Amino acid sequence: MDDKIFDMFMESCLEQLSGIESAVLDLERAPPTGARATIEAVFRAAHTIKGDAAAMGAVALAELCHAVEGVLSQVRDGKRPFDVALGGELLQAFDLVRTLVRRIRQVLADPGRAAGMVAQEIARLAALAAGPPPDDQGFVPEGGQAACPPPQVAPQTPPGAALPSRSARDETLERIESIAIPAGELDVLVDRVGELGIVQARLESLARRLGDREFLAVAEETGRLCGLLRDQALGMRMLPLQVSFLKYRRLVRDACATLGKEAELVLEGENTELDKTLIERLNTPILHLLRNAVDHGVETPAARRLAGKPPCGRISLCARQEGNEVVIEVADDGAGINATALLEHAVRRGLVDPARTPAREELLSLIFVPGLSTAQGVGALSGRGVGMDAAREGIESLRGSIGVESRPGQGTRFTIRMPVSLAIIDCLEVSSGGQAFFFHLDYVEECLEIARNLLADSNRRVLDLRGKPLPILCLTEFFGLAPDACDRDVPAHAVVVRTGGERFCILVDEVLGQKQAVLKHLGPALGHVAGILGGTVTEEGCMALVLDVPGLAQTALASPRGGQTPS
Repeated sequence: MDDKIFDMFMESCLEQLSGIESAVLDLERAPPTGARATIEAVFRAAHTIKGDAAAMGAVALAELCHAVEGVLSQVRDGKRPFDVALGGELLQAFDLVRTLVRRIRQVLADPGRAAGMVAQEIARLAALAAGPPPDDQGFVPEGGQAACPPPQVAPQTPPGAALPSRSARDETLERIESIAIPAGELDVLVDRVGELGIVQARLESLARRLGDREFLAVAEETGRLCGLLRDQALGMRMLPLQVSFLKYRRLVRDACATLGKEAELVLEGENTELDKTLIERLNTPILHLLRNAVDHGVETPAARRLAGKPPCGRISLCARQEGNEVVIEVADDGAGINATALLEHAVRRGLVDPARTPAREELLSLIFVPGLSTAQGVGALSGRGVGMDAAREGIESLRGSIGVESRPGQGTRFTIRMPVSLAIIDCLEVSSGGQAFFFHLDYVEECLEIARNLLADSNRRVLDLRGKPLPILCLTEFFGLAPDACDRDVPAHAVVVRTGGERFCILVDEVLGQKQAVLKHLGPALGHVAGILGGTVTEEGCMALVLDVPGLAQTALASPRGGQTPS
């Protein structure tokens, strides 16, 4: 199991235990206002630890928390007053919980030994829950008039109890192994680290221009340290997808129960890491895709038997990393997309010309159109035609893309491609029309220096590259910087890029080299501009655009001239 899973588990449980201890101590002093609410909070915290422990596979820890819940439920229901003695019993139990949490790796590695550690404590708590409550001590949460008892010494550990003890040295030198940092603070840190890298690159460029070897050596060493700091800062925001993948099993189970279907969710690649912000914002699109797989993909058990399939369907949620991208696939072995019904709905909505038959890929992409649904009616899960559109918008807002494949009777597969991180990206810097531009390096295949008269067709802008025609987009024309620049018979540079399985060329004046860019969003005032991801700061301290290669591809592949100014 990934180390980050253990760290997150310990951090969550220790935070819960800290609040539990404080609440129990408050309850011991006197019946505070809202005592029942405090007891409820302790119960919920213990229940949370139990659930997390069960998810980790720590059976002994989960059973111990369950025994604690038995005692707390009596207090919560007014069957037992809370007194100092009971507080001591609970603190002793939670001390053992804390010990097991800190030793979670050993607990999982040797479950038998862990069970032995908690057996006596569980028996003691069970006897406490089953035994008669004290007659005249403590207070009743329901609002009874029990008197506040004087402080008492908590009972000592029973003889022979093999409970791990904490030495005085442990008490004195107890380490704080983790702290909680707001995600917004991490965002600021990563942004500042990126800006530091830009300043360092400017220093290195200055040192090269001055020809000062000592200055250059210091600048290069600073660059190495900036790179280490950047990786560390970005790593702090990286989490395994397992933190969100596990809860999807419950989603599929509940959706199947609602619709009278049977399906199992198979998870693969849960340890693939992604930026925390991306994981959070991917949650809604994946929920839509999984609900769609259950509702529209997987058939009823009876229909599957008629089709020669096992009655229980299979839905898979897989993740893997490819370069600087994470690929997430949601697939099912259901009936597939009804292309005929989809075409009929699209024609009825005026989305497709009835006189032509679109290609299957184009037809399947219609499921992302707002309000277009092939469902026969509106159900509890879907049918309103908004889920797939919302999924696509959510993914594209994260610089991602989503594609769909489907075969009748065999199932449907949605493929999501996302950048690993949104903050700092590796880019290729180019110059056109006197302006600097950046491309995400993952899209770039090669760079060529060519004569403009090599264009096979000046009207369609096609480059014959090693016998294969590639569409061309002239960057200066696209942004209206120099409308006739691409028609001059002077050497130019062609950046060959690939996106969505298609290749095309982007003509630029000069290729400046590989750089790192700190992406700055354009903001709500400018909104979404075709072909632009955002802005960044160059080594000279000027602003430059970071270009959206898929957006440029749509223009290059759709326009006969391959260079229309964005609107």
